[in-house]
Amino acid sequence: MMMMMMKMMMMLLTIAPLAQGVPGFQVRLVGGRNRFEGRLEVLYNGAWGTVCDDEVNINLANVVCRELGFSRGLTWAHSAKFGEGRGQIWMDNVRCSGGESSLSECRSNGWGVSDCTHAEDLGVICSPDPPTHGHVPRYAEPPSPLISNVVSNTPLRGHEIGLHRGARGPSSPHLNGHRIHLRRNGFESAVTPRGHRIPDFLRSRASYRRAPEVTPTPTTRSPERPAPAPEPVYSPEPAPEPIYSPEPVYPHVEHSNRMDLDFTDMDEQPSGSLQLDEVRLRPVLTNTRSAAMVTEGVLEVRHAGKWRQVCSLGWDLSGSRVVCGMLGFPSAEQHDTRVYRKLWDSKMEDPTTRSAVSKKAFWVERVQCSGSEVSLAQCRAQLSVPRHDVPCSGGMHAVVRCVPGAQFSRSSASRPPQAPPPLNAAVRLKAGARLGEGRVEVLREGKWGTVCDHLWDLTTASVVCRELGFGSARDAPRGALMGQGTGPIHMNAVQCSGQESSITQCRFQEVPLHSCKHSQDASVRCNVPNTGLSATVRLAGGREAAEGRVEVLMEVNGQQRWGSVCSENWGINEAMVVCRQLGFGFASRAHQETWFWPSSSGSEDVLLSGTHCIGTEISIQQCNRNGQVYCPRGGGARAAGVTCADAAPDLVIDAQLVQESAYLEDRPLHLLTCAHEENCLSSSAARMVWPYGHRRLLRFSSRIMNLGRADFRPRASRESWTWHQCHRHYHSIEVFTHYDLLTLNGTKVAEGHKASFCLEDTYCPEGLTKRYACYNMGEQGITVGCWDTYRHDIDCQWVDITDVRPGDYIFQVEVNPSLDMAESDFQNNVMRCRCRYDGGRVFMYSCHTGDAYSAEAEDLFEHVREISNNFL
Repeated sequence: MMMMMMKMMMMLLTIAPLAQGVPGFQVRLVGGRNRFEGRLEVLYNGAWGTVCDDEVNINLANVVCRELGFSRGLTWAHSAKFGEGRGQIWMDNVRCSGGESSLSECRSNGWGVSDCTHAEDLGVICSPDPPTHGHVPRYAEPPSPLISNVVSNTPLRGHEIGLHRGARGPSSPHLNGHRIHLRRNGFESAVTPRGHRIPDFLRSRASYRRAPEVTPTPTTRSPERPAPAPEPVYSPEPAPEPIYSPEPVYPHVEHSNRMDLDFTDMDEQPSGSLQLDEVRLRPVLTNTRSAAMVTEGVLEVRHAGKWRQVCSLGWDLSGSRVVCGMLGFPSAEQHDTRVYRKLWDSKMEDPTTRSAVSKKAFWVERVQCSGSEVSLAQCRAQLSVPRHDVPCSGGMHAVVRCVPGAQFSRSSASRPPQAPPPLNAAVRLKAGARLGEGRVEVLREGKWGTVCDHLWDLTTASVVCRELGFGSARDAPRGALMGQGTGPIHMNAVQCSGQESSITQCRFQEVPLHSCKHSQDASVRCNVPNTGLSATVRLAGGREAAEGRVEVLMEVNGQQRWGSVCSENWGINEAMVVCRQLGFGFASRAHQETWFWPSSSGSEDVLLSGTHCIGTEISIQQCNRNGQVYCPRGGGARAAGVTCADAAPDLVIDAQLVQESAYLEDRPLHLLTCAHEENCLSSSAARMVWPYGHRRLLRFSSRIMNLGRADFRPRASRESWTWHQCHRHYHSIEVFTHYDLLTLNGTKVAEGHKASFCLEDTYCPEGLTKRYACYNMGEQGITVGCWDTYRHDIDCQWVDITDVRPGDYIFQVEVNPSLDMAESDFQNNVMRCRCRYDGGRVFMYSCHTGDAYSAEAEDLFEHVREISNNFL
């Protein structure tokens, strides 16, 4: 008896620490030669990620190896010795004392808070010696001999568990009568797991009923905040071997190693889980059929290759909100039920129609959504109700009415959506190639800043999309996929329920200094409505679909006709609008001559002239244009054309360097001969007696960074560069930057300019290779992530202020001022500073890029002495 009690005490002492820590947390070794070694990966919030090798010692290896069921750790390996992982880096600066029962109990920076790359992934090597007698692993996997040879249709990595009610198999006391099907790597078997717990991020997908007539209230759990775990169940059987995994085969999408559970009652839905990822509205009312956008109609969903209608029984505005989000609309409203009921009743009088709708294959029934889902695939639904011979008895087809966003609402039956009115929003998208996508930036205290991608998901991204007038999010990219931002990072670990009207209402964490970088900026891709605008413009004659002569569909004398666009004043902003309208991304070139591209038959006439776009319009037809066609250049060979691209560079000026490096110099005229030849001095210099006298110069350094997703290259080829004999160098871009000194009301009092005589990679961060250098007439450009520095002591790197009186001014630097080269964002090409000149000294302060502040803060900058910036 005493012996038995001692054994029980030993088991309690062993098991008790295992209930602590993070629910669902696991560790594994991946990519090693055997099961004792490999890259350390941890499972947190349902996603596998790696551990950074900073500040690691043998204590961590001991904790990990004991957690995996080994006796101890032999050593650890740094710098991704077992290969670089994928996805999140969950832990950094991990400090273990050695006595922890799990790695999750060790101290670290916090989940997902890391400044590492996967080149610093940690590896662990465990001892092959047998573990200490009585040691119990922290978690276990089901034994593999029970796997049968039934091949699954969909090969999956890891486990796929399906729970089925009823008495068709052995029951598990841990799961109250549910039978578990385990599919692993394409094989299926029925097993009774021990020690498994259903991950909480999957609990929201559970869809089963305790009785056919009882419908429980749906509950939604955030996938990033797991609920408390149930007590682990241990078996008296021998513990299985520690978890070891060879290098996993990563799919195209990160974090896809989650189990796919189906808790649907098999009595009620024999056909299994419904994949309702495609929806459409069929307009039936006369006024909705003629609208430019379909915002109201009968809901149809696509399942197994067939379009089905949804039964109105149980359908509500929550489901309509989900459907509208999928179709690109931010919200839904109640429709006129009486009108649609009357139409339905009249259709049911037709025997042919009545026969069609009486078939179960015609319907999807009992669709229930909470309204926070991003797709109907996340809602509960059935193909048919059991023991009901007549489908949707007493109901009719569900009808949805969507409310378009502000940028799409100004539409009617006779004209397309108009240009959006100005919005005073607290969130914006930057550098997106297509409508409804871009880097997320939020406004706080008058400053625009980015969002760190820790815990960034579709639910939070959908809140951003709806706030901006789009539908739900179809993608939530991480890792600065839309380019890196500048300035502050305002939010981290943002978590939304999906019902918020603004991201500022969601829970988030402040960003500690150096804990998040702009390489972790979050982005979104939103669902946008089908406006039909892409069908009103086309490209003709190009070598590929994304280039050619622009042809537009216009109404002429009451008839729709295709014609060309006059190239007078045709520039990159107009080309950007055309490429975005067609869904081809950015414009890389705006062509004013298209003789090398033949036009389509019957489209030679010019139908659009005087086109002037801001660049934010969603169609070329929204841009300002001549009321009457006037094209002195003529059409034909001089019609407008474009070349589109998926990626573009983005030049940003380092405002802090300008502020820190500015000073005055009185330079003798005999040292300014070459600068005078290149027009780098004010006009009064020509009236001086050369070479006697001097000019007062405001000198500074400028650093231009390429934060986009494509290299910045001069438009002119090397053969057409201009040679300047005095300075003995080539100019690839005649005017690369403008330097201006303005009064507070915007009047220019002094100016300068800089030709790009040496556009090259002055500096690239670690991991990037310099690609462009001017030496020996080399290729010119700026690589993505690198920057080109113009030092204060080179010619023309100044503004001649000899004739300027002392006072307060605005100093402005603008890169790519003529918009000769394409960029993903032109709004950040301007840098502005407040400048005080007292006649002998100059003070520069409040330097910032042009779109870094709100309109109110920018007005404050122009009329008050100072606004704060985030420089140290």
